[in-house]
Amino acid sequence: MKLGWIAWSQYFKEYGRSIDILPNKDSYTGEIYKNSKLDIQDIINYESIYEKIEKSSPGVKAYEINPHYCSPRSKRNINADTIDILCDSIEAICKNNDRNFILAYSDNPDGLLHKYGCESNETKEFVIDAENKIKDLYKKLQDSNTLLIVSADHGHKDIKNVYDILNMEDIQECLILPASLESRCTSFFVKDEKKKQFEKIFKERFEEEFLLYTKEEFLNKNLLGYGNKHKKIDDFLGNYISISIKGSNFKLGTYISQEQSEKKSAHCGLSPEEMEVPLIIV
Repeated sequence: MKLGWIAWSQYFKEYGRSIDILPNKDSYTGEIYKNSKLDIQDIINYESIYEKIEKSSPGVKAYEINPHYCSPRSKRNINADTIDILCDSIEAICKNNDRNFILAYSDNPDGLLHKYGCESNETKEFVIDAENKIKDLYKKLQDSNTLLIVSADHGHKDIKNVYDILNMEDIQECLILPASLESRCTSFFVKDEKKKQFEKIFKERFEEEFLLYTKEEFLNKNLLGYGNKHKKIDDFLGNYISISIKGSNFKLGTYISQEQSEKKSAHCGLSPEEMEVPLIIV
């Protein structure tokens, strides 16, 4: 919780907008902020794992390998938009005889899962191909004294129902700001005088598909982890947070939002499918 990075889209009062933090762009218009007076990472005072490692172990060089649209967080950044480039980059770094830490991120199968769903051929084909590429990488690294860890930051859940908050007039009249965070873990900024009305509407309409917590209940359950609360958490969290427990999403947006295709699969809810992840160490 100390990091203050809790979701894909977070509302920053300093910008007056919700921002997709990883690509550093407006959640609704898609505008990328390159020349703002203050960077998002400075606002949340985010110290990357790369900085922490090099600070505590000066002899280690930290690398990040990411798709091109990700904002770089390490001074040693490599763009890799395919699994082939990702594996080739890891191999090249591991053969330089230095002490290295590498965090390599592939946006697939996540992107394919969002677009095609968990049971799609596109997803299955990518996973099989990635497994073979990683197996080949392991063989190439056997003499390089490298520990290879393969995991994921989340699982996925196929989506059956999508509810557009913008088209719900009774809920809209309860809100101060647009809903934010995630489609399956959603923050609502509700007017004080509308809290009972909001709770009643939500319970009647969504009780079977979403859990609804007050901010206090949400924080007390340590759903963001343990430790000291980041100073920006109270800005990012509304006074109510919902979490999906079924195959249901909220569509987040405003009248100036870019139109996006519906996701066939998503994450950030509380189903086993999206909470359980593999851990492979070779």
